Amino acid sequence: MKTSKITSTIYLNKFQYKDNIYIKLFYYQPNDNIVKRIVKNDWIRYSVTFSTYFVKYSEFNINLIKELFADIAKVSTKYINRIYNINPKYTSNSIGLSTYKKDILRKRDVVPKITFFSYENNGNKLIGFKYRFTKEKRHEILMQGVFKYSEEMAIWYISALPSQLKKAIEYLLPHYSIKINSELKIHNLEIKRLLLEQEYEKKWNFKSCPIEFLEYMKLHNYSWSTFNTYHNLLVLYINTFEGHNLSRINNFGVDEIDTYHKIWMQKSSPSASLINQSINAIKLYYKVITKQSLQLENVIRPLRNKNLPTIYSSDEIKKIVSCIKNIKHKTMIFVIYSAGLRISELINMHNDDILLDRKMILVKGGKGRKDRYTILAESAIRLINKYKNSYNPKNYLFEGQYGGKYSATSLRNILSRAKKKAGVTTIGSIHTLRHSFATHLLENGTDLRYIQELLGHSSSKTTEIYTHVSTLNISKIISPGDLINI
Repeated sequence: MKTSKITSTIYLNKFQYKDNIYIKLFYYQPNDNIVKRIVKNDWIRYSVTFSTYFVKYSEFNINLIKELFADIAKVSTKYINRIYNINPKYTSNSIGLSTYKKDILRKRDVVPKITFFSYENNGNKLIGFKYRFTKEKRHEILMQGVFKYSEEMAIWYISALPSQLKKAIEYLLPHYSIKINSELKIHNLEIKRLLLEQEYEKKWNFKSCPIEFLEYMKLHNYSWSTFNTYHNLLVLYINTFEGHNLSRINNFGVDEIDTYHKIWMQKSSPSASLINQSINAIKLYYKVITKQSLQLENVIRPLRNKNLPTIYSSDEIKKIVSCIKNIKHKTMIFVIYSAGLRISELINMHNDDILLDRKMILVKGGKGRKDRYTILAESAIRLINKYKNSYNPKNYLFEGQYGGKYSATSLRNILSRAKKKAGVTTIGSIHTLRHSFATHLLENGTDLRYIQELLGHSSSKTTEIYTHVSTLNISKIISPGDLINI
């Protein structure tokens, strides 16, 4: 049998950290086979602080390394007695921590998008999508045994069985991105995970979020927003430690988690709220997966910045709404402002949530899963009636292209284009419309307790921030400088 030629060399170097001597493994040329071999052997650790794989120094470990890589690399001890004292920029009681890299989870390149939607054929509930493939690709897809095509409806369709849907998604994902229409409910967590992780460029050592973690959040009725956020933050955390498998990460303690966040903050300057969300996600992960009583309350949390929210003036709101010509788009933007809604509250709203006779909106399942009532302006009623006459929405008040909920991304794009067209340069988002609603109510003399109810705030302290945002009373104060005649 012919043996393959060994071309890679691993050099062993001693280095000293504090009072201990270690051996680092160094190789010039990237070699996936070496890395795969290392990852399968937990006794070889990785320090992201030092950007190196290492083991404790001993003759036994040197011989073990030589034996481990004998078939794929030459192990050289030529420079082993050159001892380096390492003073890392980031220190931790755990030397085995990986460093945070900005592109550790690189987003994959933009690919064509396919939208799956609910589809019924001869009484059978199916999943459909529309896409114009090349003749060759069309033939290849039909050969998979999962996809069928309706010439009459010009629709591709697949079985709604989770096993078939999973096969279809796995086949399409390498070359397309999959969007799920809001009317199509996906309950299978493996499929949900596939869809959530499709944005990443997956290398051979990519670690997926454990299903048990997702099951716990689903079982405990976490909102989709929290589910999505915790998943993404957990995937970032476990993939930052490139040299560690999950079993080793599961044995981390407060020191490693603290240092992970410190390095992240120093490298990328994330917001304090994002760091706190990450700590909460990781805390839940260890509770669910390891069942250990990790004292994560000792993790140092950054202080939140006490920034005042920006607002649009009444004149800016008028300019933004006036320049939107599409009646659906105009109505959505104005209803958010005039009722003080969150973006999720608007797109989840059904036709019967609009109480025209009472001039109110019933907001169901807002933040914290609380229901509340808010006001419905006369001008908003006129816009809604005009919009419904034109579009005749069936279920949700504002529906997307294939029915179901309207896209939050599309709504953000509407506001962005409208601001640009109206010449409004105030920095702000869709949520700024809600801040503006509260501030304008306060400036018009509405009691703070009523504003709290309309916004759905649990604590009056949250609402009190608008007393600092409103500049109406401040503008009435006479500066002592105006009392001096210059």
